[in-house]
Amino acid sequence: MTEKKLKIRQQAFALTLCTIVFMTVYNVSTWYASSLDHLPSFTFAFEKNIPFLPLSIIPYMASGFFFCLVFFSCKNKYQLKILTWRMLFVIMTAGIIFITTPLRFSFSKPEVSNDILNLPFLFLKKFDSPFNQSPSLHISFAFIFWSVFRDISKWWFFLMISLILVGISTLTTYQHHVIDILTGSIIAHISFLVIPYRKNNLEYRNFHLANYYFLSGWILIFAGLLIDFYIGSEGFILFLPAVATMVVGYFYQNNIKFLPPFVFTVKQNIRQFRKN
Repeated sequence: MTEKKLKIRQQAFALTLCTIVFMTVYNVSTWYASSLDHLPSFTFAFEKNIPFLPLSIIPYMASGFFFCLVFFSCKNKYQLKILTWRMLFVIMTAGIIFITTPLRFSFSKPEVSNDILNLPFLFLKKFDSPFNQSPSLHISFAFIFWSVFRDISKWWFFLMISLILVGISTLTTYQHHVIDILTGSIIAHISFLVIPYRKNNLEYRNFHLANYYFLSGWILIFAGLLIDFYIGSEGFILFLPAVATMVVGYFYQNNIKFLPPFVFTVKQNIRQFRKN
């Protein structure tokens, strides 16, 4: 057996495993939610201004294609193992939340006049329940997919734009509320911290630090919106530190020195002093 065949078999096994776990968790959660007499929903006031865009069903449905593609985009066994564990962690964590705090989508979906675009909407109506909303697995998966796709040299920009469109489509197809996007983002970054890539490799130290900043940013945005919802607009003050932490995370992830040279000189002098 060649290494290529062995690798493909492992990728196919990982894809099959995650698919089976996903289908099991999703269907069990759906069955439980449908058995309840009342299911609440949670929406922010500004969500009423989000437009319904039928064309966005294309990137929304493309998430299934990326679900399959990402396993065959891994470059080595270790990357495949990390991807698989992250996917399983997110699926199982989401399943627990689906059962303990079930939510449903509350907006009525407009009719789609285009017969071709209406087909995937009919498919969603039949096979995709309005339950299992928060966290959005479309969002969690998109972040995890990107952790692999960003290493693809030729297609990374196209894949990045595609995943961004997947994220936007969760709202514009009227499949998810904003709270689902926030919780999906938070769980994805928790998976990066719980299951780090090359934890003991100093070359990836900045990546690990970046995930702490990104997670903090998402939590601050979530907290700000919740404060605004329950108390008042004072919550929006948290958006400033949220943006700041996201920017710092971006700099760490891309190895950009965002501190002034004077600060680096002081830090180097302190390290040298400690060594002496």
